[in-house]
Amino acid sequence: MKKKKIIEISLKVVVVIVLVYSTDYIYTNYYNSLTKAYTIGTLTSTYKPYGQGTKIRFAFEFNGVNYKSDNPKGYNEAVSKTYLIEVPIADVKRSRILWDYPVPDTLKAPFEGWKEIPAFVKNRQGREG
Repeated sequence: MKKKKIIEISLKVVVVIVLVYSTDYIYTNYYNSLTKAYTIGTLTSTYKPYGQGTKIRFAFEFNGVNYKSDNPKGYNEAVSKTYLIEVPIADVKRSRILWDYPVPDTLKAPFEGWKEIPAFVKNRQGREG
């Protein structure tokens, strides 16, 4: 009886792990398939939802509309107040901060953003803005 219970629990654990991995894989493929533009966003605040990691709020303008969003902070440390933001054109709410691309406060993005990460921003990668 005890051995049967262990097998049953092990099977449930394996099913949950496969489900989580599959869901992440599907979402990542969906996100990567979206057409994206790049704009400049400003970090506004951090907060910690109950039972979750710290999230960081940011604001950005895209196609003349002001948006606010948030991303998990993870292990990232803010070295600038402004960062490049990756904007999925079809689903702007899924925009995310590109932590590797801090930009100076004075840099302004075009109205419709850039179609790819600008070379002058790539050259600054990892440097404070």
